[in-house]
Amino acid sequence: MRASHGRRHTFRAAAAVAIAVWTGFAPSAALHAQDREPDELDFRIRVEPFAEASSDEFASGLEIVSDDALIAPTEEPEPSIVAPPDEYFTSPPASVPVAAVASDDRWLRLTDIFPLFTGDPSLDGLPVTSDEQRNRIYTLLVGYDAFRGIPDGSWQNNGIHTGANYGTRLGRLSDWTGIGLQVGGTVGAYDWGGTDYRQQNQNRAQVQAFITYGLFRRAFKGSPWSAGLVQDWMLNNTWSVFGENPTFSQLRAQLAYAISASNEFGVWGACRVIDDSHQVPGFGVVRWQPHNQVNLFWHHKWSRAGADTWVSIGMPEDDRLGQRGSLGDYIANALAVCPLSDRVSVYSSVMYMHQSATEGGAGSLDEAWNFTVGIALYPRANSRTTTVAGHRWSPLLPIANNGSFMVDASDTY
Repeated sequence: MRASHGRRHTFRAAAAVAIAVWTGFAPSAALHAQDREPDELDFRIRVEPFAEASSDEFASGLEIVSDDALIAPTEEPEPSIVAPPDEYFTSPPASVPVAAVASDDRWLRLTDIFPLFTGDPSLDGLPVTSDEQRNRIYTLLVGYDAFRGIPDGSWQNNGIHTGANYGTRLGRLSDWTGIGLQVGGTVGAYDWGGTDYRQQNQNRAQVQAFITYGLFRRAFKGSPWSAGLVQDWMLNNTWSVFGENPTFSQLRAQLAYAISASNEFGVWGACRVIDDSHQVPGFGVVRWQPHNQVNLFWHHKWSRAGADTWVSIGMPEDDRLGQRGSLGDYIANALAVCPLSDRVSVYSSVMYMHQSATEGGAGSLDEAWNFTVGIALYPRANSRTTTVAGHRWSPLLPIANNGSFMVDASDTY
């Protein structure tokens, strides 16, 4: 019975809604249910006209309720306006700082690329003096090499090198003269898969080591001059087209004058000390010797604590080893050191020697080049320098490589 009463009440409520819609009235109240049993539910629907009613009955409102309810008009409460909570309102976004834009809109100039006698405003007015933050400078190196020299014929070499460089003051000698000591070296492995052109040891990789040590003095406190003298060693295993193991040495010197905190000009050169020769089957005695060379260079500091670049142009010695004619017309070098953070820098160097022989098959064998790129790590957080003078006790001359230590050969193929 209770289920039957519930269904009857539901049916009557639905009928009331249908009558309201059919006669043009909109329901404005919903079913009201109290906590009763299903047969005691109190259904109430109040309808109001969309427009003016045509009879007194509809003008006063209509209530349809259950059997035991009284008929009485109800009033619809006025809707209240609720303001949204404060968290829905946000302040305007903060402005984001942007990099400064140059005030002028001129085209790129040659002086922007080669600022020989100008510099970054961050260096204006700074004295030409080296930073004296630490008495010892350590640098760890790892990089990629590609090179071809006269002893390599028409082939080239590719590989990875790693090493370290160290500079330090020398106690009272440094107090009196400003001279420091530098020692460094690298070792590289090339042609890891072997070669098919060497006369012997084709199944071996080429291993090559460089050692550089010497004395230097950097610009400091009113003296814009810097100078350095080092000895370089080249140690080889499975080297050149003959796959031999020669050892060479040279002296390398540099003298420079800083005209400002941004620019330095100087000269550097190399002079052979030790050459080598081996008995090669089918060729007899083959000799090798380091090139003598001299170069003029320009060193530029691009900004305070920023990148350094060196560009040089020079000449190799005129005489060939065991042959007539000259070795090359000119040598071009470039070196860059770019700090990424206080402990990491990127370095890169390139060298090209243009042959003096006529272009062609024989002349192409006299062309030499070197490309190096790598990462330098500074355990003591001193990768950045203030001016062109650098750190006072940092090595002045870079460790030798196949760009600064070139070798001539009496025979090749």
